[in-house]
Amino acid sequence: MKKMTEKRTTLLVVMILTVVITGVIINILLKTLETEAEDYKELQVFKEALTIVQKSYVEDIQSKELIHGAIKGMVGSLDAHSDAMTPEQYRKMQVDSKGVRISKLISTAEAEVDGYDELKVFKDALTVVKKNLEEDIQPKDLVYGAIQGMMMSLDPHSDFMTPEQYKEMQVDTEGEFGGIGIKVETKDGMLTVFDILDDTPAFKAGIKEGDKIIKINNESTKDMRHEDAVSKMRGAPSTTVKVTVHREGWRETKDFTMRRETITISSVKSKMLGDGIGYIKIHQFQRQTASDFSSALSRLMQVNMKALILDLRNNPGGLLYSAVDVTSQLIPSEKLVVYTKDRNGKKKEYINRKNHPHLTVPMIVIVNDGSASASEIVAGALKDWNRATIIGTVTYGKGSVQTVVPLKDGSALTLTTAKYYTPKGISIQATGILPDILVTPGITKGQPVRPVTREKDLEGHLANATMRQANVSQETVAVIVDEETDVQLQSAMKLLKSQIFRNPKLTSSQHVWLKLCLNQMPGGGNV
Repeated sequence: MKKMTEKRTTLLVVMILTVVITGVIINILLKTLETEAEDYKELQVFKEALTIVQKSYVEDIQSKELIHGAIKGMVGSLDAHSDAMTPEQYRKMQVDSKGVRISKLISTAEAEVDGYDELKVFKDALTVVKKNLEEDIQPKDLVYGAIQGMMMSLDPHSDFMTPEQYKEMQVDTEGEFGGIGIKVETKDGMLTVFDILDDTPAFKAGIKEGDKIIKINNESTKDMRHEDAVSKMRGAPSTTVKVTVHREGWRETKDFTMRRETITISSVKSKMLGDGIGYIKIHQFQRQTASDFSSALSRLMQVNMKALILDLRNNPGGLLYSAVDVTSQLIPSEKLVVYTKDRNGKKKEYINRKNHPHLTVPMIVIVNDGSASASEIVAGALKDWNRATIIGTVTYGKGSVQTVVPLKDGSALTLTTAKYYTPKGISIQATGILPDILVTPGITKGQPVRPVTREKDLEGHLANATMRQANVSQETVAVIVDEETDVQLQSAMKLLKSQIFRNPKLTSSQHVWLKLCLNQMPGGGNV
């Protein structure tokens, strides 16, 4: 009886141990499968991005270079000391590394073989990184860092957007969102208001430029990411948000509870300047810009506009089709606005197919170093068709086309897929548009200035083999220019007021005479 009891007890213990061990093994297997599934999902995102770049980038690029950039971006996202080396750099390090302290360096020697499996090389690097990490990090963060690194290996305008950043970009191009009507930046580690839109909840509540937002709905903004702060303040119209504000001179913070409204960011502003001269400024080419531009033209024509100044200064560009639609309102139908060419030489033409009447009054377009991309398309087309006189300074010189490609997980690539050319076949990539009349703003003593940076100054910019870069010396310009001291605007008005300019049948010699006259005017520019 005793032996029987002992056998039963032993059997029971064995069964219990079996169940426990089996449970542990199953748990380990499930976790392993879960991890592998997660890794596979993230690898699929990377594979998707890699395939898109290989297929659509504007220039031929070796897969090896893309993988090196990806691994460098992944490792570099960990900390300031982590880095990755190409096979060539690794061999050199082995020769020259005496006395050099190396921290978390990864060799991608497998990438040296032609025709290698890109995903295997990347997966091996990902495995090494995860095994050597001293703290846990999400596979998604590693892969996002890798995609960012891959895009940075291309050119300054190819980029990667997380799902949150992609949503923010869509809001910018749409020009409409639910919110309170402020623009914020992180300044000295604090979320700071730098602009308030008129007639918005923030404007009505009394928010001021320079206010520090300490909390959003009682949540501290300290160490909060900029995009997270913006997301928390935005929301459906008619909902409320509370922001806690500190203002210089206040002893205590103050809470502002505001009801969100539909905020519309108008990209077009217009007015009459006198003497029959209309003025339209386009800040950016958004989805509604062409429609808003048409409305602005109609309003100005109703008050007897006889000439137009189109201000494209500091316009960074935007949507290509929006720029084409704006230009189509200023030139006859069937005229070419711009064309693009991809790396295979495939050409795509954008022609004005509009049959409605176009604006025929005399025009001047003002540009500067901040006029880029879509704004250069407009200025280039109007210049090539002799539709407008371009004055100001040499434009930025961004002659490449970016395509936004969404990825399956909600993130997106901004990929340079083509170069664009003016109707005369001129590429302005890294050269910019040289105005018909150069007008350089003066700088008064003590006025805040900023250095001028153009496309040609950016590391890794695409070259322009067809054009010689305009000889532009290092410049500084005023940070803020008001209308009274705006020499470019004043020069445009003087030119439009001249009777000869209003004559549509000017000879080429008369055009030269006009340019000389303008540059001899007080406040004029330098040819």
